[in-house]
Amino acid sequence: LVTHGQLGVGDVIAFTGFATMLIARLDQMSAFANQISEARAKLEDFYHLEDSAADSAEPDGLRDLSNVTGHVRFENVGFEFANSGQGIDDVSFEVQAGQTVAIVGPTGAGKTTLINLLQRVFSPSHGRILIDGIDTRTVTRKSVRHSIATVFQDAGLLNRSIEDNIRVGRADASNDEIHAAANAAAAQDFILSKSNGYDTVVGERGGQLSGGERQRIAIARAVLKDAPILVLDEATSALDVETEDRVKEAIDELRRDRTTFIIAHRLTTVRDADLVVFMDKGRVVEMGGFTELSLRNGRFASLLRAGGLLNDEEVRRLSRTVLQQQEAAA
Repeated sequence: LVTHGQLGVGDVIAFTGFATMLIARLDQMSAFANQISEARAKLEDFYHLEDSAADSAEPDGLRDLSNVTGHVRFENVGFEFANSGQGIDDVSFEVQAGQTVAIVGPTGAGKTTLINLLQRVFSPSHGRILIDGIDTRTVTRKSVRHSIATVFQDAGLLNRSIEDNIRVGRADASNDEIHAAANAAAAQDFILSKSNGYDTVVGERGGQLSGGERQRIAIARAVLKDAPILVLDEATSALDVETEDRVKEAIDELRRDRTTFIIAHRLTTVRDADLVVFMDKGRVVEMGGFTELSLRNGRFASLLRAGGLLNDEEVRRLSRTVLQQQEAAA
């Protein structure tokens, strides 16, 4: 058209510019439509959660759970999410006060659901969960959750100061107690290196901090809460090796005399567990000590071998250890 004089060069340039702008706007509209679709699903989940919260309102007269030692027992516990078929089925195990249990399994096995049931985010559809011999449905949710300190992978920080975020663990804590908790979680050094120290605002969801810094604040929060039951959702996953070693020492000290549940994603974190519960598709597949399951040559042992954490030499070493323990006991 240009060569025949029917269209000027300026017209072509203008058309190209407008076409580019139009394509950009169409891309924005497409992205906006996708956002609406995603937001709708999340909004539906929110309404389902709101409805379930209303449906599960607590009856009057429930007593508080108090003087908890940390003995936990799951008795034939089952739960299924509506319209999904996912959940857990017939889960039974017992954890003595002060013991550590590692919940292991592939994605979707039911590990997090199990912990949510323990904290009464949901209630079992059948079976029961006992803390110190008391069915958790017969006591207030607030008192159950007061007895449990949790460190999730997502630290869940507020857009407030570091001090305020740690104080979530216990609102009436003194500054000295907050500083001691931060020190125990290997967080004191990085906090004091900030220009505003404990008054540093962490940003939305802790966006002004690194992943390791966010996790250490979450650990400090759990230290401050000083609850008899501790839940760690792979709490050192975002830390570098040096910091992880320091935090592991703090967690080992924190675990002392506390019942600890570890939702394990890396198998290196379960070696010190008193009990390993291997789950798949909502059911307990294997259960026992780390050494016992490693020598059983089942699903857990296969997972260890696949991760390079178990080989024939390690099996022989574990076998010798078991034999020595048996001889010593005899």
